[in-house]
Amino acid sequence: MSMRSSARFRSTITGAAVCSALALGSVLAGPGAAVASAETGQNSTSVSAAPCNVIYRVSTNYEGWTANYSWAWNINVAQGATGDRVREIQCLLIHKGFGVGAVDGDFGPATYNAVVAFQKNRGLDYDGIVGANTWSKLRART
Repeated sequence: MSMRSSARFRSTITGAAVCSALALGSVLAGPGAAVASAETGQNSTSVSAAPCNVIYRVSTNYEGWTANYSWAWNINVAQGATGDRVREIQCLLIHKGFGVGAVDGDFGPATYNAVVAFQKNRGLDYDGIVGANTWSKLRART
């Protein structure tokens, strides 16, 4: 094998290895995988749909369901909002059996309708705004 052929062969193998590693990473991460960012008090947006991994968390000052996007309990979130708090709401609504469409961090009409349906179902005032009472019911064990 000539030097030129050898270099081309190594380049081809290296490129194939990189492509394989990227493809494997995509398969392992799953469709629409995104990493939840730590809440900074500001909303952020994301292009891809976020996963929902809802867990019940118990700690010194916290007990309730969370998808680890936001620890909000009493911040009002309404239609038009975007970011991690909305992702948290969307995941908790799905966990409670209320479909929101894509978990995209956008409080649009589908999320609004799911919030209203949830509020009606739980005997809350149904205004479509996630405030302290709605957060409490979303995070409650039952």
